[in-house]
Amino acid sequence: MSVSVRPVMKRCFRDRVEVTGFLVAREIVDVGAELEGARITQVLAQPLDEVASGQVLARVVQPSDPGNAPGLAVRAPVAGLIVRSAAEAGLPVSSRLGPLFRIAAKGEIELEAHVAIDDLSRLKAGQAASVTPLGLSSVTGKTRRIDQAADPATQLGRVRIGFGTDQDLRIGTFARGIVDVGESCGLSVPFSSVTYEPDGTIVHVVEGDRIEARQVVVGLTDGEDAEIRSGLGETNLVLTRAGAFVREGDRVNPVMVGDKGSVGGGR
Repeated sequence: MSVSVRPVMKRCFRDRVEVTGFLVAREIVDVGAELEGARITQVLAQPLDEVASGQVLARVVQPSDPGNAPGLAVRAPVAGLIVRSAAEAGLPVSSRLGPLFRIAAKGEIELEAHVAIDDLSRLKAGQAASVTPLGLSSVTGKTRRIDQAADPATQLGRVRIGFGTDQDLRIGTFARGIVDVGESCGLSVPFSSVTYEPDGTIVHVVEGDRIEARQVVVGLTDGEDAEIRSGLGETNLVLTRAGAFVREGDRVNPVMVGDKGSVGGGR
């Protein structure tokens, strides 16, 4: 029986952690008038407006002020992006209504994501990441903060991935992220060569004209290839597609294929 074989290759695999979450402001600054009972006479800024530090956002007057009073200016304490406004002309200022404006300081938006507890220890600040918000193209960033404690209920940890300012990003958008946590270089075989059995993980090799089953330890994978951390050597020829059609000791005719060669049924 003829079988397709390929040499064990040397290559590097990127070690990655996948996360999901929502876009949030890196820092939120609340702006209020601090004049309980005052009345809003003018609103000069709206949600999604970019504002400068010191810019007038609204004007308010106290009940004792004359009708033609210009009113006190409510100014932005920082530059940034207005993400929420409760200010409306004619309404009174009240602490019960919360802040008049909420500003994303400097307009900086980042991903607040959840990560599986098993992957939490592999993350650290400064790792490169790619984030894809729903309906948008990917943006690059870096991990900024990793919470070391996981939520007892969900067994998920949290990570913040920052990527500065971008006018196309909107707070509250769902996003997926991939964090590069390292690289592992060594031996690889086609992922289709690997068989997972109750007694272990098997890769079939051809020695001369005979089939041998080798127990291996699989490391990283990328969908096409699998990293082999033990069980194979650089000179081994592996079946490019595992299957039940071969057994230990079978005599075969090995047919060599290229690194990305087409394999039909493993024969």
